[in-house]
Amino acid sequence: MPQADGILTSLAGRLAAQYVRMSTDYQQYSTENQKLAIAEFAAIQGISIIATYEDAGKSGVTLKGRPALLQLLQDAQAPTHAFSLVLVYDVSRWGRFQDTDESAHYEYLCRQAGVQVVYCAEIFSYDGGAVATLMKTLKRAMAGEYSRELSRKVFIGQYRLAERGFWQGAAPGYGLQRILVDSDGNVKGPLHHREQKCIQTDRVIVIPGDEREVALVRRMYDWYVSQRVGCKRIADRLNAFGMCNANGRPWRAQNITGILSGEKYVGTNVYARTSKKLNANWHKNPPAEWARSEGAFPPLVDRVMFDAAERIRANRTQNLSDDEILKRLSDFVHSADVVSTEEIDKARTLPSGKTYSLRFGGIRNAYALIGYEPTYHIVGPEVFRASRAAQRECMGKTISALTGLGHRVDISADETTIRVDDELVIRFAVRPILYYDRHRPRWGVRWPTYSSPDLLVILRLDSAFKTPIDFYIFPRGSLVPGYDFSLSIRSGSSEPFEMFRFPDERILLELTARTRMEAFDGSQSPHSNRRHPDSPDSGT
Repeated sequence: MPQADGILTSLAGRLAAQYVRMSTDYQQYSTENQKLAIAEFAAIQGISIIATYEDAGKSGVTLKGRPALLQLLQDAQAPTHAFSLVLVYDVSRWGRFQDTDESAHYEYLCRQAGVQVVYCAEIFSYDGGAVATLMKTLKRAMAGEYSRELSRKVFIGQYRLAERGFWQGAAPGYGLQRILVDSDGNVKGPLHHREQKCIQTDRVIVIPGDEREVALVRRMYDWYVSQRVGCKRIADRLNAFGMCNANGRPWRAQNITGILSGEKYVGTNVYARTSKKLNANWHKNPPAEWARSEGAFPPLVDRVMFDAAERIRANRTQNLSDDEILKRLSDFVHSADVVSTEEIDKARTLPSGKTYSLRFGGIRNAYALIGYEPTYHIVGPEVFRASRAAQRECMGKTISALTGLGHRVDISADETTIRVDDELVIRFAVRPILYYDRHRPRWGVRWPTYSSPDLLVILRLDSAFKTPIDFYIFPRGSLVPGYDFSLSIRSGSSEPFEMFRFPDERILLELTARTRMEAFDGSQSPHSNRRHPDSPDSGT
């Protein structure tokens, strides 16, 4: 531990904040052990720790996803920051940034605001001298290299396991089921949605899932190969029967294409079609770099049927050049009233929207190549994540309030719908700003065609995609199913929907409350004897 002359005097009596972080490193880097080491350092130096910033289970490769460090940087740069030191266990806990300048930049922001970052377990001094600066730069490079090397080792390990037939991933897809086995191959049980193995030596295999889903997959292949029914028509057919995909959502043509082109349905385990190293972007790998294991698990369809489907798909798109499918897209966007991926999938003269994404790296890139600029905002991943977060927060508040009042609440598999007391079905949807009409923001609303809830809750997000502006509670029958409506930000401009507009979700508590009913002769209804726990005049 550093003991340079003058350092003890300069640190003694100063107030400090401690920053600790743990991702999936060894136990010696647990946040509690870091705190103990920092506390020992602070006691020796005479430093008082007044604040703790902790990122537990967070990667140090990037600043993204580390709320504690972000808050620390904001507090350190505040005009009235309460501490003048930041104590960190070592350089790697500050971050394993792939660019050493990024790590130095965040430390510089603190130093510029008068806050010094001190690494308690490092052997170099913290006086800002040339030797300390050189050692710190070397440590930053070593921390970044550790992450790169670890990422490479993890990828190679997963690649080898995939070659042996073990599943590497989360959801296997419609009609398939993940099974957990031990190191000897003994079955331990199924893995359900979002469940993960917790023992390192355990492995995951895939087997055929629900019999009804397996039968439907085989029916899709039969429709496509024997009856020459296209993917869009198959999706429409399934939605017309009220069937949902593996995520509990309506079928789309892309979902059908994924099933008809997935080799996992003939028992072949394929891994590393795409890869992503650390915080880099996803990229496609050539087929020669894929990990393949044929016969890894029981097939849902035979190879003859699968190959027939492949030939049909190849004849539709593979023989068309990039220039040809771009020309078709250009003709489409100049003649169509509505341009969207959904409309592209419907057009018989065009390949699917997924084909454009695969060939050109995204539908927006294809639009740019033909000189077309969409007149609406395309929802990016950051908007999707913000929308999901707002939806979960609203549902969480509603569920907590309803259960607190004694109601029973069940949540759907896709986590968008709740059922209250096995009677009232409420679906939640978030609508960010998608397009502008004469510079006035609007939000699109559509009643779901594949389900019929009793209440549809629409949360409108602001332009920053963070704060809900208001809530619309639409009862069944108030919107025509499948028809797009538009809501404006101006009060009174969205008639006749203003009667369904509310400031927050508390209105749902009133709509779900039971009330006493009386017969026409004034006698009490036989079903009104259940009472609300907080109200003597209403039922539960």
